[in-house]
Formats: sequence, C-alpha cells, structure tokens
Amino acid sequence: MKNYQILVFIAWLLVFPMACQQTSNSKDGAHLKTIEKTSTTKQVNFIGQWYHEGNRELLVRNIAREYEFQNQNVKVNLKFPEEIYYQREDPESNAKFVANIITQKNPEWDIIRIIDDFAGVYKQTNNPNWAKDYLVDFSAIQEFRDKTKPELLNDSIKRKWGGIIPGPFLEGQYWALWYNSKVAEKMGIKIKNNQMTVDDFVSYIKDAHAYNQHHRDSTITPLFEAGDWQTAGGVFFQMMASCFDNSSDFLAQKASKERLNNWHKVLKVAEELAAYDILNPNYKQIAWGESISTLLNEECLFYVNGSWMYNIWLSIDKEKTMNCVPAEFPVFKETNIYPGGYQIMWAVLKNAPNKETAIDFLLKLNSEKVGQDWVRYTKCPTGIKTSMAEVSFGVDQFEDFSSYIQRRYSTRNYKYTEDGNLIAGEDNSNKKFYLRAVLTGEMSADEAIGLMN
Repeated sequence: MKNYQILVFIAWLLVFPMACQQTSNSKDGAHLKTIEKTSTTKQVNFIGQWYHEGNRELLVRNIAREYEFQNQNVKVNLKFPEEIYYQREDPESNAKFVANIITQKNPEWDIIRIIDDFAGVYKQTNNPNWAKDYLVDFSAIQEFRDKTKPELLNDSIKRKWGGIIPGPFLEGQYWALWYNSKVAEKMGIKIKNNQMTVDDFVSYIKDAHAYNQHHRDSTITPLFEAGDWQTAGGVFFQMMASCFDNSSDFLAQKASKERLNNWHKVLKVAEELAAYDILNPNYKQIAWGESISTLLNEECLFYVNGSWMYNIWLSIDKEKTMNCVPAEFPVFKETNIYPGGYQIMWAVLKNAPNKETAIDFLLKLNSEKVGQDWVRYTKCPTGIKTSMAEVSFGVDQFEDFSSYIQRRYSTRNYKYTEDGNLIAGEDNSNKKFYLRAVLTGEMSADEAIGLMN
C-alpha cells in the first residue's frame, strides 16, 4: 500500500507541471491575443492647414489630438503643406500636388488639402470630373448633411465640384478694409466701421495724403498693396457691385454695356485717388509674406484682406493686433451682397489607404463643438451648424465685424477673385481691367475703359 501511494505521488509530480504548463500557455495565448487586438493601431494621414497661423493652427492640432484620445487605436499623422510641398512662390503648387496624389494607385495620404481649388486641379489633370472621380462625396452621408448649414447643401455648390460636396465647410470668412486705429488717431480722423460710403473712403485717403505732406520723414501708405498677392481690388470690386440696382446682374457675370459703364464709374474714383498717392509706387516689388506686419507696425492706414488676418497677426503680436480694426467695404449705395463665404478645405481620396477612418475623422471635425471652437478661436464664421448664435457680445472689434456682416448679408456672399470675369463678364477671366494702372496715374479712367471696349 505504501509503495502504491509513492507511485501515485510520483505520477502526480510528473503530470501536474504539464497540466500547469498547458493552463498557463492557454492563458498566455488568450492574453497575447487580447494585447494583439488592443494594440492594432490604425493611422489616418492628414494634410492640415494654417501652419504658423496662431489659433487656427492650434485648432487643427487640437482636433487631431482629441480624435486620437477618443479613438485610442487611431494615430493621426498630421503634416502641413509647408512641410511637404507647398511653396508660396509657386501659386500652382497645391493644385499640382492634388493632381498627382489623386491619380496614384497607392496614395500616401488619406485626407488632402483642396482649398476650394477646383479650377486649378482641372487645369493640371484636364479632367472636368476629377473631383467626382477621385474624392468621397460627403453630401451622400446623412450625418454630414445633418450637421452642415442647409443653405450650403445646394446644387450650385455641387456643380462647382462636378456633382459632389467633397468635405466640410469649416472655414468661413469675410473680406475687410482693415485699418490701424493708432494711425487714424495720429491723422485725427474717425473711420466708419460699417456703412462707409465711397465719399467717406476718398476723404480718408485725402487725409492720409495731407498727413504725409507734413510728415515727410515718417510717411504712411494710404492703401497697402503687394506685388505677389494683390488684394486692394476688393474695395473697388465691391464699389462696382453697389452700382447695380439688381445684385443678381452683378453675380451673373454676364458681359454687358451696363457692366463696363459701372466699372468706368469705379475707375473715375480710382483716377481721383491717384492724385493722392494712394499706393506705394514700388508696390510691385513688395512681397506679401515679408510685409504681413505692415498694418501692425503702423506703416499703412488701410489693408485689404480677409477676416482670417486676425489669426495671423495674433501669432505675431497680440498687443498690436488690438489696434487692427476690420471695416466694411465702401459703396456708392446700399447693396445686399458682400465678398466672403465658406470654403471646403479638405477631402478624402476614394482609394485612400485608411478611407473609412479618414471619413470618420472629417465627420467628427464637422461637429457642433468644432464649429463653436472655430468661431471662438478665429472670430470668423463657419459652415458647420451650431446651436451657439454667431452674434457679438461686444468682446472686441473682430467679433463685432463678423457678427455685423453675417446679420446684414447672411449667405448673400460672392467670391472675390482678381480676374476679369467680375469686371467684364464671363469668359473674360484673363481680360485686363487696368485698375492699378489708373490708381498709380499711368493712365486715365477713359483711356482704360477705351482699351476694354
């Protein structure tokens, strides 16, 4: 009996380690499978926007970080165009990149920056259906439609993109006649922030000229202009828009005698302003990127650009930014349209390596929270539907401006571009309109309009 017990004990010693090992291996295997499952990381490759542009860059980085936090198995690989391909000296660099990436069988990027540039990519691809062929149509997604302002989900926008809506309308903006309050104070003038007339504007330029006559050692440029990004025309295009009794006639861009007559009226104003040295005579040699601080540094009275400039100046000098005030463009008479609008910044490639994750990322970006953050961070409107009314609470002049323009013009905006279509009518995008030649005194208004007829 004793020998039997000893044999059983020895047998148990031999079997137990094997059983333990099997149990342990089974547990370890399950654990390894669990680790493998939770450690599988997806990556969405995202080309951002607004590099080195203060709160706008911060917002994009925060969106990426928050998405990663909410989706622990996703890594957002965020890079900015300036880090990859974009060159300011080559205005077609973005269109070239998009044209190249959309036609690749195995593209590196999931979400690309398109910056509302349908025509530029069309030029590069010679494919009028490039957006529909290569980009995801977000208008087909109910979640996107539910969180986008309904007035933006229209056929005219779809036609612009070849029948689709390729992404969210996060960015909205309005054009402004920015001025420096310190400069205006030095000149002893008070500038209207809204409902400025053409006569008001002319009087301000005259005041700037008079100031310069008595301060030869510290002259102020009345109206800033750069050679590589000309924006001053926005003021005069809006003057022309206000000439029309029916704004739809201006927006239709139909060539007509009335259209040229209205532009002639604007050129007459430009001719008057030329006598007061409105532009820097060397403006063609000025690089926009190297002169961003011109208004901040009190080197000019007026500076024409979008409401986005708040974010750019804020990243340079927060204190001086508070001296920059956005004003409504001057008009001959009241009009119900204004330059501005909403822009589609990003799109997802149909053959993106992480397509579903990329779509989900842009849907999360198209959320009420992000829309509210955009308005609060940038002082600009957004095309994302929010419950927070985009009205001013008197915080500053930037919110006052965006709130006023939105209340006054709602969605009745037009895209300001420096081409001949707005001046001479459709199919005249390359036609010269001689604005700056008249502003600098190189020719008269009559001579300019004579060349356009």
